[in-house]
Amino acid sequence: MTIKTIIEPFKIKTIEPLRMTTRAERQGVLKQAGYNLFGVRAESVLIDLLTDSGTCAMSARQWAGIVD
Repeated sequence: MTIKTIIEPFKIKTIEPLRMTTRAERQGVLKQAGYNLFGVRAESVLIDLLTDSGTCAMSARQWAGIVD
């Protein structure tokens, strides 16, 4: 049985494991970046409250743009 629909019959979600860091590790990452937050690599960031660059997650609207 084929169902005709105007929307995709699924949701796209991406998950990946997060790595918790110690305070000393975070301080080392900041020192290595010269204390410039824009120099911190995305894989070292657990939650990005500085930018809206989308390196940490994609919104449903961003995923919709890819599918469209």
